[in-house]
Amino acid sequence: MFAKEMAKQSLPLLILCGIGAIAAGSILSLMNSPNPEQNLLLKIPGLLIVIPAVISMRGNISTALGSRLGSAYHLGIINKDNLFNNELKQNILGSLILSFIMSFLIGILAYIISFFMGLSSLPNPIIIISIVVIAGVLSGIILSFLTIGIIYLVFKRGYDPDNITGPALATFGDIITILCIFFSTFLIGGLI
Repeated sequence: MFAKEMAKQSLPLLILCGIGAIAAGSILSLMNSPNPEQNLLLKIPGLLIVIPAVISMRGNISTALGSRLGSAYHLGIINKDNLFNNELKQNILGSLILSFIMSFLIGILAYIISFFMGLSSLPNPIIIISIVVIAGVLSGIILSFLTIGIIYLVFKRGYDPDNITGPALATFGDIITILCIFFSTFLIGGLI
């Protein structure tokens, strides 16, 4: 009976996750314009190094946040009537600080790797670091609120958060993070 209930809760979401992965890839293809003047991947080659790292980082941080909030909800530390308590605020703050630190480190490493591989045409590392930090923190903020919403809805419907939050946050995280990378690259890339 447990397997049937788990499949009932997870299967529709996993199908949606597959569609979401296709959407994230489609958004990524927008950065690879046939016009060399508008091709962000040609203008900032370090993005090829950054994109998988930032998507992975956001997925790991947001799903860990979802797991922590799910556990806190199961333990009665947070509940749907008292969702915005100190425990929730501390978890979100920790998630955002971790996003900032990791984004900064990914930006530095991406610049160093692209420099040694001969991919970097950027005069200074501030450009790639800024793109990664803006994308990482912005997606972290959006995903934190999305995590709260998912946790609230999952418990309101009586579902097990372990079956829902991980796949949902991983997929939405990919889409939101790739949109934030696109936005920050467009924003910073326009300054090049």
